[in-house]
Amino acid sequence: MHPLLVPGSWLVEGDYFPTGRAPNRVKGVTEVHSSEQFPETLRVEGEIRDTADPAARPVRSTFHVDVATARSVRFRMDSLPLGTVLVGNGQFDATTLVLRYGSPDKHIIGVETYVATAPGEMRTSGVMLVDGAPVTMWLARLERLHE
Repeated sequence: MHPLLVPGSWLVEGDYFPTGRAPNRVKGVTEVHSSEQFPETLRVEGEIRDTADPAARPVRSTFHVDVATARSVRFRMDSLPLGTVLVGNGQFDATTLVLRYGSPDKHIIGVETYVATAPGEMRTSGVMLVDGAPVTMWLARLERLHE
């Protein structure tokens, strides 16, 4: 099983590269919860904050991943900031998880990867595009928090 598909908490630290703006150094936590009723359904909740601005409001995101088969997932995110639903799918093995998603009209599309680099550590990278143009990219390190 890929590490992100196992319930737990991750410390996130990395960089966001919004198009036309200065890069942002961010830090936060991502938590993965499984449904009691349907353990193959995971809720992934993240909160990151710009480390250069202590007064900055945190940016929150929540998405759902359903483990569909031994190697594939379905993705769904109700994005209030984007004003749409993002749906997609992905593939995984014990080391790599790749998610692809988009809005139903394909106005917004995105791809992100999570690669296990050591026990309790992952790297994530991704890009989100609007009408085919990148609006943000990111590269971050995730470290498992022991509870």
